[in-house]
Amino acid sequence: MTTVATTTADTASIAVHRKLQHLPTFLNRQNPEFARIFDAVSEMPLDDTHCHLVTDRDAITTPQRFLERISLAGYPFPNYFPKGVYQKWVDGDEATRHALNKQYDVQAKVDDMTFHISQGIFIKFLVKEMAQFLDCEPCLDAVIEARNEHGNDYGGYMNSLFRDVNYENIMLDTGFNEDTGREQIEKFEAAIAPCRSHRIARIETIQRKYLPLDISFDEFEARFIADLLDNLDGTGNFGKPSVGMKSYLLPYIGLIRPLHERGPAAESWNAFRKAYADLPEMEREAPHLVTKDLNRYTFTLSLEECLKRDMPLQIHTGDGEAPDVILRNQDPFYLEEVVRFDKDGRMRQPKIIPLHAGYPEVGKAAWLSHLYSNCYFELSVMTPQVHQNLYERYKQILEVVPLSKVLFGSDNYHVPELFWISGRWGKRYLAQALADYVDSGTLTSEEAIEAARMILFKNNRAVYNLNDTWAQKFS
Repeated sequence: MTTVATTTADTASIAVHRKLQHLPTFLNRQNPEFARIFDAVSEMPLDDTHCHLVTDRDAITTPQRFLERISLAGYPFPNYFPKGVYQKWVDGDEATRHALNKQYDVQAKVDDMTFHISQGIFIKFLVKEMAQFLDCEPCLDAVIEARNEHGNDYGGYMNSLFRDVNYENIMLDTGFNEDTGREQIEKFEAAIAPCRSHRIARIETIQRKYLPLDISFDEFEARFIADLLDNLDGTGNFGKPSVGMKSYLLPYIGLIRPLHERGPAAESWNAFRKAYADLPEMEREAPHLVTKDLNRYTFTLSLEECLKRDMPLQIHTGDGEAPDVILRNQDPFYLEEVVRFDKDGRMRQPKIIPLHAGYPEVGKAAWLSHLYSNCYFELSVMTPQVHQNLYERYKQILEVVPLSKVLFGSDNYHVPELFWISGRWGKRYLAQALADYVDSGTLTSEEAIEAARMILFKNNRAVYNLNDTWAQKFS
């Protein structure tokens, strides 16, 4: 019997072959350029420039609940009913549910929504990918059963997902935390180690706590600024400082024109206080008109502080969580005045990151990033929701956005699988797009692999100044 020694190169080749075997059949797995680039990309570290907390609420779940929690169409279910009704239905006993179904038809609406979600190709594809990872049958019931087996060690399950796609840094927007606090955030951050979590403070979260208070504008302003500075430099962001900020203003007012003058903001605050009791009864756009100048002012104060610190400001664009937001307000071009940030006759151009690829207005977000050197392009929501067509979308972006300005992101919320599938599909379809550029002679193999490094992790670290000095300061 002859024994054949296996070299390091042979081992690497076998590993690549196994990875390629797991790719969908529509990818040209025999293309040597794609195989080479995919091998390099799949091993790269990954930074997520925009994401949210995962709590323990979905450690054990059901197929219907999982569909609701992972879908952008599903998780706003509570907004389809009067305030508090849906949560009472979720938590209620049989009699409570029966009464609420009779009054609001909750079960029928949930069944209808989750049925349509289950018929999306995104879910069908995700189920197959999860089945491969969990080693179970490729159907939703089997996947959720296998997933629930990890429920008693949910942190360990999350960690395995993070390690599978090699996350090294996440930029965690703490403004959406499902009404939890410091303990839950720290538990999540410990679970994903050695991946490092860096926190993003949200303007609206800082402001929200003062809105119910019957105080003067001067007092509101003083409290807001003190809290803002504590979030950025102190321990205001659930015990830690922040590396940047996030705004959710665009979906509510559309075009954002920065406001430096206190007078209009004070008038807006006073009008808001007078109308406070009536706000819940107003049509959905009306409250945002009342607070428009106040929000423009707090937005501008926050952006000024980001500019002083060379911190980026993330701004929600595209997608949107209907039915709560106003979808037509989310055009990326509505951010041009923010990107310019004109004052005293000059454009000061702070670091601006329009989120979610501006999806579905991807071309507009890409063009804004092309024209303004301080405007970046972030890939979340489009990654992973577009899945197989990410290949074409990535090429659309790379036609105009400099490689040095594209940032990988997932916008993960609720369940950790969105982190994982974003990394899995993001790497896969980025490799496919870059292989096309190599095959056409547009890029060399070395340029393509360096482009992947920039997009997947290097650009994020440059934008957020994640150097050794920063790490020591905020560890």
